[in-house]
Amino acid sequence: ISYLSNLRLRASYGVNGTLPSANFGWRTLTGYSAKYMSQAGGNISSIADPTLTWETSYSSNIALEFGLFSNRISGTVEYFNRDSKDLLQDVPISSVTGFGSTLRNVGEINNRGLEVELGGDIVRKDGLRWSASVNASFIKSSVTKLYSNGTTPAGQDIVWYDPTGGDARAQFIYREGQPTLSFWGYEWAGTNPVNGKNVWYMNNANAGDFQYNGRPATYAYNKASFTLLGTAMPDVYGGLNTDVEYKGITLALNFNYKIGGKLYDGAFKDVADDGYYWERIRAQEYYDNMWTPTNTSGTLPKLDGNDLTDPMQYSSRQLHDASFLRLKNITLAYNLPKTLVNRIGSSNARVYFNGSNLLTFSKYKTADPEVNQYGTRGWETPFGKTYTFGLEFGF
Repeated sequence: ISYLSNLRLRASYGVNGTLPSANFGWRTLTGYSAKYMSQAGGNISSIADPTLTWETSYSSNIALEFGLFSNRISGTVEYFNRDSKDLLQDVPISSVTGFGSTLRNVGEINNRGLEVELGGDIVRKDGLRWSASVNASFIKSSVTKLYSNGTTPAGQDIVWYDPTGGDARAQFIYREGQPTLSFWGYEWAGTNPVNGKNVWYMNNANAGDFQYNGRPATYAYNKASFTLLGTAMPDVYGGLNTDVEYKGITLALNFNYKIGGKLYDGAFKDVADDGYYWERIRAQEYYDNMWTPTNTSGTLPKLDGNDLTDPMQYSSRQLHDASFLRLKNITLAYNLPKTLVNRIGSSNARVYFNGSNLLTFSKYKTADPEVNQYGTRGWETPFGKTYTFGLEFGF
């Protein structure tokens, strides 16, 4: 086949163990900062699990690599599957132990998906070269099995919390057959335009205090039940890259994107709450967008100084569409003529401008949509815009 320049099929299989994120984790089981009558002492800091073992992953993949038209177009299509057993996870435990959580082997998860990459030279003629590439990852991650821990039966749900950051963040649930990063909490129905109150969907066997959007609902969050609120896993994510070169001038653009999934905004809970934090006031943006007798279309409820329950922390009101497209990097450069740079004893020279995070397109406007692996953010500093100018010499 004349147009086929390269074709390769590869496959692999492997087994590897996964250690906990912290080295020498056993050291955290005890502490020596406790004192009694000014004398040095020690104490138990956390509960150990004597049955704890490696998390083991069984990975397989198969890929097809190809090149067309003297490799002006090339790409890869790869399918992978990874089964992880004895999943290591900090899980909540009974408060009668005196501790909040412990590390256990809780179950098994499956990660599988398709990764596609395609690129090539679109134009290559008369000193002009324009190339572009795109990559996309489609990944499904789900809980396949939950173990018994001696006090709970196999298959029982495990509720856990985002381990990143010190601020209160999202609540997740491991449930067999559901996505690994499933948000768990109250389902917020919105603000009632008649009275400005929060409305919660019941999601339980009760008929509800009233019907809202055709579903049983209530104003009292504690009458409702926690439910699955979606997942932090996107439908697809990846990057777009393109660069143009002509007579020593180069322009390169690098984008990254994510489509689908949700993100949890822990800071939004604080700046747009209903009055739980007495020392804080709603940010101006949310104050302007709250319900009032003259603004019945406001999307946030009226302020309630009696709200000391903070039900928003684990609710869908904190969840936002995680989709975004970002210009991650742009570089404009010019290679100075050799007749000029040779005069100063240099073999080559380049003047350039580089910018990072200059443009972001997203429905989520509050902060940075590019979040951590758990799909959450709090008060951490977002990725900032950077501008760099430089002159580069080669000798």
